[in-house]
Amino acid sequence: MDKASPRRPEDEPDYLKELLAKAGIDEQAHTLATNLQEVVIGELHHRVKNTLAIVSAITSQSLKSARSLEEAGNTIGDRLHALGVAQDLLVRERWTGAGCRTLIESAVKAFQSKGLDQFEIVGENIAVSSGPAVSLSMVIHELCTNAVKHGALSVPDGYVSILWTAADDRFKLRWKESGGPPVEQPTRKSFGSRLIEQALPGQMQGEARLRFEADGLSCEVNIPLSIIQER
Repeated sequence: MDKASPRRPEDEPDYLKELLAKAGIDEQAHTLATNLQEVVIGELHHRVKNTLAIVSAITSQSLKSARSLEEAGNTIGDRLHALGVAQDLLVRERWTGAGCRTLIESAVKAFQSKGLDQFEIVGENIAVSSGPAVSLSMVIHELCTNAVKHGALSVPDGYVSILWTAADDRFKLRWKESGGPPVEQPTRKSFGSRLIEQALPGQMQGEARLRFEADGLSCEVNIPLSIIQER
């Protein structure tokens, strides 16, 4: 049996067209598929870099503020779990974003053993794009963590109110604790405080303020709605 002649490099385009024709795929569709693959790979690369940057910051800041390696390990684990919860939600939504109410309820569930009975969550389930969704989820996690350790969620009768509005091109969210132990201004900023007051405004062109009021911690977030819903 005669062996087929090896293909020369100049024959490759014709050979590829022949294969595509046999498979019922025209050349234009192949080109579009190739371009789409490049876009998807680029987007995946971007998201992986962002996620690694968040993981790096979590690890570095947790190690700096921890009093022991065991505490650091627990803190890092909790924060990575919160990041994973946000990522899982976005995967379910095909990375198109998530509803604000869905996002917040998902973030606080880990801190409640009986539903959401220590929370009042009020606001429309407006769309939040993927980048801001991760940042907002991490902010809620840090506020919950602080409330469990020092604030309203550290006692059975403590209560947290989370309200937000989207009007006049602004997204405004308010976290308010009540019924917990007396609150004092901390002597140094924690990772959570820096994340809320520095990282969040820097990433989303807005502002966030923590107020250590005697009757409970409050946090006010003010971000352009166009940033929250940016695709």
